[in-house]
Amino acid sequence: MMSELVIKENIALAPLTSFKVGGLAKYFVQVTTLDELLDALEVAKKNAWPAFVLAGGSNLIVSDSGFDGLVIALAMTGWQIEGDKLTSAPSTSMTELVNASIDKGLAGLEWAGGLPGSFGGAIRGNAGCFGGEIKDSVLSVRSVEISSGREIVRDRAKCEFDYRDSVYKHRAEIIVEATLELNLGNAKELREIADSHIAFRQERHPLELPNAGSIFKNIPLEQVPKEHLPLFADAIKNDPFPVVPTAKVIAVANLKGLRVGNAQLSQKHSNMIVNLDGATSDDVMRLIDKIRLKIHELYGVQLEIEPELVGF
Repeated sequence: MMSELVIKENIALAPLTSFKVGGLAKYFVQVTTLDELLDALEVAKKNAWPAFVLAGGSNLIVSDSGFDGLVIALAMTGWQIEGDKLTSAPSTSMTELVNASIDKGLAGLEWAGGLPGSFGGAIRGNAGCFGGEIKDSVLSVRSVEISSGREIVRDRAKCEFDYRDSVYKHRAEIIVEATLELNLGNAKELREIADSHIAFRQERHPLELPNAGSIFKNIPLEQVPKEHLPLFADAIKNDPFPVVPTAKVIAVANLKGLRVGNAQLSQKHSNMIVNLDGATSDDVMRLIDKIRLKIHELYGVQLEIEPELVGF
């Protein structure tokens, strides 16, 4: 069984990410089943290679130096709906699951219309937008421990979901399946909501250029010094608790268009950095540092990076 795995060497990671930056994976393997995943983990353990799991590639920044270990590209797809329960493998796209749930007249994922990336990635980072979060629908999550291959099943409470966070960001585990509990809804109305979110993204987000989505997390209201709040009062929203949108803070600071090398803070959306063509991750990180420094100087706010950093 293990002999069927094709371990490749020195594979470019940039084309496998939405940002199109980053270096090489020293070792690389694609897995499509749980057995293949467990075999890949065993290979990594046997060779003492660090292992990194690449899902949709939409919310990460890969170092120019690449990853000095085994990158396991998850290609485990497939889903089923029984009643109001949706169960999916981790690599299924969020777009596919949003559409599938709406087709069945089930509410709970329509907020994610246009959300990029994979199901597993959305759960790991507790993806959210337009007032919704994936955690609101999670019933159970099944994962495997990287070091041992042991399977672990958690209910929603044990997933320790928080703002763009979960237990899976802090433990060496790989999500292999999750079940959502949805609600009955009106398919036509749900489709309209999802489509409106897709249209919003097309109009306001720089989808024409490579990017990693929002580059900074939104700022919890209590972290903004009171003397600066009037500047952003008209933009405060629930996400799902009161936050000041980082895009608003950066826009008020007049930083749109700031550029380092071929990485640029988007003119279209001030919380997205775009790859103009051939940007390096060093360009991106230096631009991030400039933005964070300026926002801290102006408003006393410490911006937190949202995408996962790989190989840094």
